[in-house]
Amino acid sequence: MINKFDSFKDVIRFFDDVSALVDDIFSEENNLYTNETYFEPITDLFELKDKIYIVMEIPGVAKENLSIAVGPTMIIVQGVKRRVELMKPGAIYYNSEIPYGNFKKRVYLPCRIEAKSLQVSFNDGLLTMEFIKDEKSVRLIEIE
Repeated sequence: MINKFDSFKDVIRFFDDVSALVDDIFSEENNLYTNETYFEPITDLFELKDKIYIVMEIPGVAKENLSIAVGPTMIIVQGVKRRVELMKPGAIYYNSEIPYGNFKKRVYLPCRIEAKSLQVSFNDGLLTMEFIKDEKSVRLIEIE
């Protein structure tokens, strides 16, 4: 399907993206003087008809350790994945690839969404979020 070019929507999205980027650069977790580290879960973002879907892989995380912040063009998912010690004390790890600790993922959306339309499910380590696209958020104004 070919989408028609709408420069006004593109300009608004550009400014939303720049604002989010500036917020990200100057946020607390990017402060060079903190020792706290975050990992980012892998994420899929896709559109189907009038909806936006986000699927995030976060196995081993309890629902109680998750939070979701919703904005018109960005979603932030953060939480904690606790380490499960399966080895006995004094075990020597030869390989450790599973991320543990704090995680945070910012997902920049391809369009504005209706925040109140959020539907969330969390099954088998997959966090799935579904939003309705907000087509009314951008108005074209005729110049007289």
